Amino acid sequence: MMNRYPNKILQIKALLECDDDAQLSLHETSKSWIFIGQDYVYKLKKPVRDELQDLTSLRARFDNCMTEIDLNRRLAEDTYLRLVRIVRDPCGQLGLGGTAETVDWLIEMRRLPADQMLDVVAVDPPRADGDLPATIGEIAALLSAFYAKCPASNLNATELATVILDQQEMNFATLRHAMFKEHHPRFEAVHAAFKTAFFKHFNLFEDRVAKGWIRECHGDLRPEHICLTDPPVIFDCLEFNRNLRMVDPFSEIVFLGMEAEVLGAGWIKTALVQGLSSGLSHHPDPDLLALYEAIHAVLRTRLCLAHLLVPNPREPQKWLPLGLRYIELAERRLFGPDGLAL
Repeated sequence: MMNRYPNKILQIKALLECDDDAQLSLHETSKSWIFIGQDYVYKLKKPVRDELQDLTSLRARFDNCMTEIDLNRRLAEDTYLRLVRIVRDPCGQLGLGGTAETVDWLIEMRRLPADQMLDVVAVDPPRADGDLPATIGEIAALLSAFYAKCPASNLNATELATVILDQQEMNFATLRHAMFKEHHPRFEAVHAAFKTAFFKHFNLFEDRVAKGWIRECHGDLRPEHICLTDPPVIFDCLEFNRNLRMVDPFSEIVFLGMEAEVLGAGWIKTALVQGLSSGLSHHPDPDLLALYEAIHAVLRTRLCLAHLLVPNPREPQKWLPLGLRYIELAERRLFGPDGLAL
């Protein structure tokens, strides 16, 4: 099984195992290699390029790693430990640290317990009892304090709307791929309804901007990025694009709640919104929250289906059914009994 990994990756794994005196497991994501040990986790960025980032140069990967550490220490200070230099000596041997030629960088993190991640705990058991509701309240309080201090955007509502609409056009460009032709009528109906709903309720978004509530937030607030330790740790924020972190805190909370709903724990969304409303002493219009959820649902549809557009996708049987679950959520917000587009 290990033979499918590039030789450089296997060499780095061996170096880390010698350094930590522990066996590491190796995991691959679309943008990183993850080395998981007993107490520590190491992330190596891939030299990838897409519409939103270009990590093909060593300098770009260094800057990206530094930004990731800096941003994540806002909510996970004790988890993001340091940046580790990968070097190559004159004989071509790789090493960790020192003064030889730098060839890449590793982010070293303290390992968090996998069985305490919110995506695991929320579905075992999937009900609003036990200790979990109190923990969700603690997470809402933690995020309320975080959002209260996040810097507000200086962009106006029209400029910020451009970011949202551009993302939606990227989303639907993927959904229009020929591979998904069978679902095109459904996707186009959602696209038209979204544009109708967005401009119909734009004044609600303008009000949030005018009150300074579009802020530099986490950017990727999912259940798998929250560990229910004492205190909870919120990690793995979106580091590669500041514009995409500039969102309404309630947009992030609705996103987190939507992801919990997909896992079968829909009660978490209500608890989170109530907790944030209490922590920030206000509650946005419900139509705006529904619009935020539709935005996130379409984005998640695109991200699911995009997995099928790369060579040799991982878990290919997973992505279309999951993507259609998200588009169903978008349809519910747009076309339901109180649909935004009606």
